[in-house]
Amino acid sequence: MAVFLGNLIAFAVILFVLWKFAVPPIRKLMKDRQDFVRSQLDESATATSKLTEAGAAGERARDDAAREGSRIREEARGDADAIREDLRLQTEREVARAGEHGEGQIALNRGNLIRGFRGALGAEAVQVASGLVRSHLEDPANRSASVDRSLAELEKMTEGADSARVSEADRVGNRSLRASSRESVRALSAGFDKRVESLSDDELARVSEDLADVVHVLNEQPVLRKHLSESSESAEAKRQLVSNLFGGKISDGAVVFVQDAAASKWSEPVDFANAVERQARVGALLGAERAGQLDATEDELFRAGRILEAEPKLTSMLSDTRVPADSRIALLDKVFGAQVNKYTAALLRQTVRLLRVGRVDAGVASIADLAAARRGESVAVVESAVALTDAQRDRAADLLARIYQRKIAVQTEVVPELLGGLRITVGNEVIEGDIASRLDQAAEQLPR
Repeated sequence: MAVFLGNLIAFAVILFVLWKFAVPPIRKLMKDRQDFVRSQLDESATATSKLTEAGAAGERARDDAAREGSRIREEARGDADAIREDLRLQTEREVARAGEHGEGQIALNRGNLIRGFRGALGAEAVQVASGLVRSHLEDPANRSASVDRSLAELEKMTEGADSARVSEADRVGNRSLRASSRESVRALSAGFDKRVESLSDDELARVSEDLADVVHVLNEQPVLRKHLSESSESAEAKRQLVSNLFGGKISDGAVVFVQDAAASKWSEPVDFANAVERQARVGALLGAERAGQLDATEDELFRAGRILEAEPKLTSMLSDTRVPADSRIALLDKVFGAQVNKYTAALLRQTVRLLRVGRVDAGVASIADLAAARRGESVAVVESAVALTDAQRDRAADLLARIYQRKIAVQTEVVPELLGGLRITVGNEVIEGDIASRLDQAAEQLPR
């Protein structure tokens, strides 16, 4: 019994201990476990709900995707149709453009071929014609006949023309001057002609040389030239200045002329010096006119000018003002001294000595024009492949006089390269009636 009670008490104690110390943790553990399981169940329920919602959202997304895919497919079909239509239209346009371009290119190529064939045919025709013409003109008689044909053509230009009017000598070299200078030159020229009528040939030559010396001084002293040409200065004071500077050093006739020139009105100072130089040339030409050698002098001046044009190196040496004038005049005399008369030689020396700018050949040509003007004529250079007969020369002079309404002095020159016909130069005008020019013009007019 005691054992039973002891066991019972021990069992009760054990139960108490278990209840006191083991049951609460176990309950707590079980409660925690239940809470955990409950939370897991809640979470599972939540997850299930979310899964359901996700499934629904997925269905909606699939439906939306299907609808969007259908829409995109429809749009793509529309775009594809539009692109195909655009490509078709563009292809049609490109085909049409290519066709038009091809037709244009074909037409262009055809035109180029036709022009090429025409050009080649024309060139061949001109070449053959040139050969035939050259062969025909190898006979001097045929060349002379071509001159007559050119003269006949020239005669057609005279229809309706009046009789020739003689040009005034004092117009030569003065066309570019302004009114004051031009009137002064005319007045001085008229006074000079009257003043030298009573002078001997030697005295006239001296006046010409003295005036050339004055021009040389004026060229070397531009201040003096400007002072003597100033219209604001007293005419009497300028006359006195000329007398003080040149009196006793040059002839009286030259002094008086320079005084008259200084007292005149000038548009530019250089016109004053040019007027004195012009009169120096006129003095030499008057000497040639008195001696009956004006025609010869004019012809020699023309020939000298042609030689200078044909010899550019000689012209350059004579025109180089850096070289002393005496050296250039010595070269001039070596070339022309024995070939011309004294009047031509004097004029050539004046030209070289007094040259300021430009070329000697231009100066010589202007003197030739002045010589022709002294005879009331203008100069025409008539070039031909064969020498003109006297009758042809006279006929050319008459026809040109009727065309230009003034007397014309004809200077002839043989230029074999012209083949036939005539080439005429009057001042700046050129009448091309030669065969060579016509062949060149025919070749220029061929299709390009």
